[in-house]
Amino acid sequence: MTKLVFLGSGGGRYAMATQARATGGFRIEMDGVNIHVDPGPGALVRAKEYGVNVKDTDVVMVSHVHLDHSNDCNAMIDAMTEGAKNPKGMLVGSASAIKGYDNDSPAVLKIYLKALESVTVMKAGDSTNLKAITVKATPTRHTDPSCIGFRIEGSKTISYTSDTEYFPELKKFHKNADLLIINMLRPDSDTWPMHMNLDNSITLIKETNPKLCVLQHFGMKVIERGPEKQAQKAAKETGTSVIAAEDGMRMDLDKSNAPLGKFIKK
Repeated sequence: MTKLVFLGSGGGRYAMATQARATGGFRIEMDGVNIHVDPGPGALVRAKEYGVNVKDTDVVMVSHVHLDHSNDCNAMIDAMTEGAKNPKGMLVGSASAIKGYDNDSPAVLKIYLKALESVTVMKAGDSTNLKAITVKATPTRHTDPSCIGFRIEGSKTISYTSDTEYFPELKKFHKNADLLIINMLRPDSDTWPMHMNLDNSITLIKETNPKLCVLQHFGMKVIERGPEKQAQKAAKETGTSVIAAEDGMRMDLDKSNAPLGKFIKK
């Protein structure tokens, strides 16, 4: 069984500050493991809103230290360990999220690091196991130099770019996934340093040939122009099923051979 819930589809400082789109990250339930990826601001609130029991969380994964990806990681660990009283679960993340960098504090407080059964710092090229699932850290080019993406391999393969600019080598790490999740901050050919836009996303989809692609982490310009229109353009140009994430969107990848409306619902 492989299911996802998107507790947010927004990203970047303006979408985060206004909550024009939520920024709670996304959840994966696969092969008996419950994973919360990038719990940004509002993760707990959105989990309650969308019917997610955060106490069931087994693993918190944090791609980098920026607030829209890590702000609620302490709250998430507090909830899953019942106030740090019952140690459980695992934290997987970048060096910046767990150790800090450039004299900045890490995202995770020491009290919560001690409340976990294991903590794994990853850099691009590393891998770790979550029961029957293998997690590989993928490279990025981002303003947080330790930022990583994640390739999660179990009964399904979910590949997540995290925040990055497009670079030609990126395709090697995200090929042939059942689901490719792209963080797309800007629409069309509009650029912002160290982030991807629609044109970059289309290039990566063509190069990696996923069965299904979800675009998310929308900045204000994408939200204003319409994420669905951006996804439709990507689908038309790539011949791949491409979906614009929505807050509260649920997916069941075990039904992925059905028409989109059959395996995605809010």
